[in-house]
Amino acid sequence: MNPFAINNSDFQFLLDSVGETVTIDNVEQKAIINNAKIGDYEDKYIYTLSDIQRGNLILHNKKKYLIVSDVTEEKLYKKALMRHCNYEIVIEGQKVCKIVSYNVFGEPIEECHTTESISVPVIVDKYAFKVDDPAPIRVSENQIIVTVQDNETNKSKFTVNTKFDVMGKTWKVVDVDLTRKGLLILTCELGI
Repeated sequence: MNPFAINNSDFQFLLDSVGETVTIDNVEQKAIINNAKIGDYEDKYIYTLSDIQRGNLILHNKKKYLIVSDVTEEKLYKKALMRHCNYEIVIEGQKVCKIVSYNVFGEPIEECHTTESISVPVIVDKYAFKVDDPAPIRVSENQIIVTVQDNETNKSKFTVNTKFDVMGKTWKVVDVDLTRKGLLILTCELGI
C-alpha cells in the first residue's frame, strides 16, 4: 500500500478544511477553487466531489462562471475549467395570452399577462470559442461570440435571428453552435 496515496476521505477532509461553498446550477456544494494561468480571461479551476459537467453555472464570490472545459474525473475528485461570465443579457418578458371563454357572438375572450424578464449570464468575446488555444481566431469587426449555458430556456430564447442588447449595442444571432455539449455558442453580428 502506498503511504502517500490519497483516499476519498482525505479529499473530503481537504474540502472541509480549505474548500468553499459555491453554487452549482442553484445547488450549494463544497469545492476548491484555484486560479488558472494568467491570460485574457478570468479562468479558474474547480475541484469537487460533486457531479459537474461542461455548461454548469457556478456562483463563486458573487461572480458567475460557466464550466467551459470537459470534466476530468480523477480517482478522487472531478476537475474542470470555469470562465467568468463577463456580461448579462436581459431578455424582456413576453406578452402571453390565452383564451378563457367566448362572448355571445362566439368571439374569443383572452386573458393576457407579461412573463417575467430573465437575466442570462454570458461570456462575450471577439474570438472564436477557445479553451487553452494558443492561436485564437478573431471574428469580423461587426461580430461577437456569445457563450451561454445550454438549457431549454436559453435554447428557446437564443435562436437564429433573435436580437438582444449587450455592450450598448443590438446584436442578432446568425449561428448557434451546439458542438460543445453543455454550451450554446452563438455567433452574433450587429443587428440590422
